[in-house]
Parts: sequence; C-alpha cells; structure tokens
Amino acid sequence: MRLHWLLSSVLGVFLYCSPAYAGKLLSWDFKPQENRLMFITDQGVQPKAKLISNPTRLVIELPGTKLGRTTVKESYRGSIRGFRIGQSTADSVSLVLELAPGYTLDPQQVKFRGISPTQWTISLPTPRIAKSSQVMTQISNSGNTNTSPFPGRNLPPLPPRRIPPRSVTPPPRKTSSNRSLTSSPYIKPTAHGFFIDLEGDRNKTIRSSRKGSTINFELQDTTLPRDLASKTIAVNQYGVQEIQFTQTGSSQARITLKVEDDSREWLATFSRIRGLILVPKGNSRNLSQRSNSTASSTRRLSNRNPTNQKTIVQGLALLNNDTQISIRSDGSLIARTTPKGNGLYEIRIHNAQLADPFNGPKLKAGSPISQFKIRQEGSSVVILVTTRLGVSLGNIDQVANNRISLPVRRLRRANILSPINVPPATRSKTKPLVIIDPGHGGQDPGTIGIGGVREKDIVLPISLDVAEELRKQGVEVRMTRDRDYFVSLQGRTDLANKIDGDLFVSIHANAINLSRPDVNGLETYYYKNGRRLAEVIHWNILNSVQIGNRNVRRARFYVLRHSEMPAVLVEVGFLTGAQDSARLKNPNHRRQMAKAIARGIIQYIKENKI
Repeated sequence: MRLHWLLSSVLGVFLYCSPAYAGKLLSWDFKPQENRLMFITDQGVQPKAKLISNPTRLVIELPGTKLGRTTVKESYRGSIRGFRIGQSTADSVSLVLELAPGYTLDPQQVKFRGISPTQWTISLPTPRIAKSSQVMTQISNSGNTNTSPFPGRNLPPLPPRRIPPRSVTPPPRKTSSNRSLTSSPYIKPTAHGFFIDLEGDRNKTIRSSRKGSTINFELQDTTLPRDLASKTIAVNQYGVQEIQFTQTGSSQARITLKVEDDSREWLATFSRIRGLILVPKGNSRNLSQRSNSTASSTRRLSNRNPTNQKTIVQGLALLNNDTQISIRSDGSLIARTTPKGNGLYEIRIHNAQLADPFNGPKLKAGSPISQFKIRQEGSSVVILVTTRLGVSLGNIDQVANNRISLPVRRLRRANILSPINVPPATRSKTKPLVIIDPGHGGQDPGTIGIGGVREKDIVLPISLDVAEELRKQGVEVRMTRDRDYFVSLQGRTDLANKIDGDLFVSIHANAINLSRPDVNGLETYYYKNGRRLAEVIHWNILNSVQIGNRNVRRARFYVLRHSEMPAVLVEVGFLTGAQDSARLKNPNHRRQMAKAIARGIIQYIKENKI
C-alpha cells in the first residue's frame, strides 16, 4: 500500500482546537462538479488527509469525532466515483473520496480552509489520468479487499465502474495510407457526437480549420495521454471516418477529423466538468438557450441530395402571441406528434433533412414552452417540445403544402391568489398539506457568507413567511423546524413521509468560495417527481424577485431522494455573492422571495388539483 501524507505546511494554516471530549460530525456537503467538500462538527477538529492506492482514494480523517449513524455511501459518474463517511476507529471518522480506475490526483494541491475550528472546506484538484503503469496496477489490484480505510468493518464496496483495460486493445489495423487504427477507451460516441476524455481549459478558444475532408482543432494547454498521442482511431459514425491525435508541442495538441468532402462542419468545446465534446453544427440544438445570431455555414438550402429528395426543414417559430407553433420547409411535410408525458411532446417529420443553419425562436421568461430541442434522426427530423405546467399541444394542422402548425393551449385555471376552499380544523384528503423545510439550524449554521452572515439566519425567516402566505390561501403547512434548533436530514424526511405530506419544499442559501463574489443567482433542484414543481416555483421567483437565473437542476440531495412526495430544494441566492448576499440581508427582499415561493406552490396545487 502506498501512502502520500499531506503535511500541514502544504495544506496551509490549520485552525485547531483540541476537543475535551469526542465531538460529532453534524453535516457535510460534497459537490463533485466543483471538487469541493465541506463539513461541520460541534467541537474543534484538525483534519488529516492521505492518498491511498489500489484503488486510489483520498481519505480525510477527523480525529476525536463521532459519526453517530451508519456509514454513508454515494456513487457518482466521472473521475470521482464514490463518497463514503464512516466510523473508522472508536474516536475517528473517515471521509473517503474514491477515484475512478485510471485516475489520480496531486496530493500537494489539496487545500484545507478552516472557516472556524468546527467548519472546514476542502478544495480538491481536478483528478487526472495516471501514467500507464499506474493505471495497470490499479486495475489489476482493484479486487484487493485489505485496503479499506475502515478496519474491522465489513463495508460493501462501491458499485464497480468498468473501463476497457488498455492492455487488451485490439491489434492495429492498416489502411491504404499505412496509418495505425485502434480502438480507445478515451473516445465514447454520444447521442449527437463524441466525448473524448481529456483535461482542458473551458475558457480557452479552440481554433478550427478545414481543408476538404480534414477538420483540425488546435488545443492549447493540453497534454494528450501517452496511450492516445500519435494514434488514429476508427469511429465510422456521424460521417466521421476516423479521429487522429497529435501532440504538436509540450502543451499543445491537435485533433483531426477525417470526414466526407461535403459533410457539415464540427464544433469542439471542453465541458464544464471534464472532457472534450465534439458535435456537428446543426445536428442538435437547444433552442431555448440559442441566441439570435446565425451559426456560420457555407451550406445552402438548395444543396439537396438529388438521390433521396428529402424535404429540408428550414425553421420553427412561435406565432400569435405564443399560441401557435409553426414549422416551415422547402417542400411537402409529413409529420406526426406523440405525447410523451410530463409535458413532453415529440414531433417527427419523415423523409426530411435539417437545414444548416436552422432558424428557431429565442424563448422568453413566461413563455408557455420551456424548451425546444431538434435533431436529425436517420431520415427523419425530430422536434422535442417541453411545455410549461398547465400547457398542452393540439393536433397538427396542414396550413400550406410547406408549412404545418400546432396550437399551444393553456388550461383554464382560477386566479392563483384566490383562497382554496377547505374545511376548517382537522385535515382531510381534500386539503393540501405542504412541508416547509428551513435548512440547517441549531449547532449547524449552514454556509457562512460575506460578513459572516449565516445560512440558518436567512432561510428561517423566509420559510416562516412562506408558511404564513400558504396558510392565508387555505393550505395546511407543517414545518420541519420553526425555531433555531437542529434537525437531521433523516428526521426531516421521516416527518414529511409519516404525516403523508403532498409537497416538500426545502429552502436553503447557496455558497461558493468567498473569493468568487461574482457568482450570484437562483437555483432550484429536484430529483424524481419534483421537476414541474421546481419549474413553477423557479419561474415565479424570476418573474417577481430581482435575482439572476442559474436554472432548474436535478440533484441527489438527501431530502429529495428520501421524500415520498414531489420535493424540491430552493437555493434562494449565494451568501458568498456580492449581489445576493446584500439582498438577502434585506427583510423586504426576503419577504418578496417568500411570497414568490408561495405563489409557485399555490399554482402547482391548483393546476394539479391536489
């Protein structure tokens, strides 16, 4: 076993307070997308860290600390595959981050930051692909059962994530140009293009050029893995015959696509988390995020394939005050629409080709359509339409030979501010019950923002105001806490499930590093069946409260996964953001936020007849 101990001189200055007795781990939050781990204890603690191989994992030891519950295990996708918390010894808790096979990280880059003796943030470097010898050792020894950081405890391993071992790569084939062609675990086809497992700077511009059937992408600050450099990979998908990788300098690389002479252009961009994404222009677009600018292309609509004579689908528009979807082409259209459930509709146009460029609408806040997606699927063009809550699409109408339309219908509903008629006193099945969950509390202050403002002091008054607004509308409300005391995550969801709540709304305030005051905005999360509730609350806030939009997202938060009713978690702003923090300290802003959340809940109740 190889250990890399992280010295305090490398990690920075520790804030340390020796506990008089065993403290308790109160809360933790690991954000794999940000490579950031935060935790809070009720007594001062000095964390210790070590990197263990076979399999590679970073272990954070909290001496003099009790967990007070069974081991916590989470699984993820990407370079970090697992997160575990367990009682490793009688007086020590271990927080374990397990890396995917073939990955490692630089222990010298792990940074500890003590916000207080009981509250810590750990920033991790982005895991990188290990050298070939390291990769083979980790894969061949991945079955070793004597490397658990929890000695004496029989803990089940994280679900295995298989990657093709480099040692069984098929032997090279030869082409007429005598270039080696191999398969590679670094390249994965996606629904619209290719994902290449490379590290890179998302903010750097990737220069591209084309000459006939060759498209080159120049990558700055990129070092190709040894197993990938100077290799040509046969893919034969999406009109791409092969992808060639060349290390042109110490930190410069080139990716070359071999395509057909008349094929469309390709785009390359590094994803926000990790990896290079290759997609063809015009193959799939999210029109709700698209600007009015037209994608550059030399292809013209008249350049049709004379052998199959496909109809060219030219554009899509919302007409008549957003009450009609119109689709136009250069010829006759044969289409059908299929409801997919949860507000999703598929429009499939047969024997058609997507134009490049394709003209689509820019959706605005309050539009009855939340998203358009369009793609080429074989010989058909497929348009996916996601409607807002209370909106449906009608049947296709052949307006002209080259144009079809679909009506966008809003369901009738009562004024969302009118009270709900419910019998007084005790609850009945006709009276909705909403669980309002103010995050953190008591010895768990939540995140600490600019000026020392604490999350628990912000979310409780907002939650109390939400409850008051809902009760005015005749909704029964139960709160997981109505004062400043601590409630465990399990206690919150157990309460909601036990009393058979109809909706669960958890209210929190967000945070990122204090050195990023530029990050501000609203985020609303769901996991299983809370997507529509999250969307309605999110848009009610954006339409009435001064705050930026950071979108509705899916996440595996404990309270979302373990609530048996539709559940959402609202992050009302960033306490570490200069704009959000100043606003959230203002009682008037908090009341506006509470009223908007309540309006969203009422709207959802009425439109779903809860």
